[in-house]
Amino acid sequence: MNKYRKEFYMDTHKVQNYMGIKSKEIFGNSFVLNRMTRILGGAQKHTYLAETDNGFCFIIYIWDKSTSYFTYNENEDIFSCSSAELFELNNKLMIQHNVLTPKLYFMDRSKGDQKYEYAFAEYINGTDMDEIISLKSECLPKVLDSLKASITNLHKEKSEFAGQLNRMQSEEFDIIGYSLKLALKNIIYLKEADVSNSKLYVKISEKLGELTQGLQKRQEYTFIHGELGPNHVMVDKYDNAYLIDIEGGKYCDLEEEASFLKIRFSKFFDNLDNGLDPKRMEFYHIGHCLNNLSGAIQLKQKGYYDLDDVNGMIGYFKGLLRTVLGQQAGD
Repeated sequence: MNKYRKEFYMDTHKVQNYMGIKSKEIFGNSFVLNRMTRILGGAQKHTYLAETDNGFCFIIYIWDKSTSYFTYNENEDIFSCSSAELFELNNKLMIQHNVLTPKLYFMDRSKGDQKYEYAFAEYINGTDMDEIISLKSECLPKVLDSLKASITNLHKEKSEFAGQLNRMQSEEFDIIGYSLKLALKNIIYLKEADVSNSKLYVKISEKLGELTQGLQKRQEYTFIHGELGPNHVMVDKYDNAYLIDIEGGKYCDLEEEASFLKIRFSKFFDNLDNGLDPKRMEFYHIGHCLNNLSGAIQLKQKGYYDLDDVNGMIGYFKGLLRTVLGQQAGD
């Protein structure tokens, strides 16, 4: 499905007229906005490709409760990633640490003129890494080198506290305990939403209990992207890999990122778990499977636009959970 569709879920004319005024304020009077095209794919914010009369293009992000398929309880979901503030903070940190990510031109979180938060960001004229991998493009090795360089730079950033940049946790915070609580919350949801597989989720719950036995709290945490897959990497014409959808960045166990990279990039990160805790790797692997499966089922229930993609995710992550238990994916 083409990700670029001239489709709006907000008031089309009102949004474009307002953004047209702001684009001239930010970039200059010669930057007359003539078209905004919705880029589909995100589940927590609206993204538009903005084109001006002089040929300049940029990205518009809009954050609002109405733009997200998910809802959060801030007291429980302390790592909620649907946040303009986190986008701004994480963008600054990544650029300071030589991590390739699109430049942020302008951010308005005031909700003064509009009820939503929005930002203007650099447009990377290229394709996402999903397409490069699927086409087995000759540029893939160079793109992977660029991506690994940014990941290495990102993971050099450390903290003695876990948390997101706008919500760092105390020294007593237990990241394993929090992640286990989230996993069990997903299991409760999945047992209700997917009754026919309730036995699978009970066994997974037992497996999580086994894995967490003896895991000690770390003294240092690594800054991670939080949901880095090929669909969150844009590649320009020079084969540079840019990290996008960065709101989920946080200080956490490195195993959380490494286990997700192994799910999403498979053989391209074969040596990623060298020196990491295998029990933590498996624990976070299961957590990712539960979180993504739960999210996919919620998207299906809420009528997400690409049901083929959602159904594929549901089948894939159920298969991974069965593999954890030594079952065949289709059992």
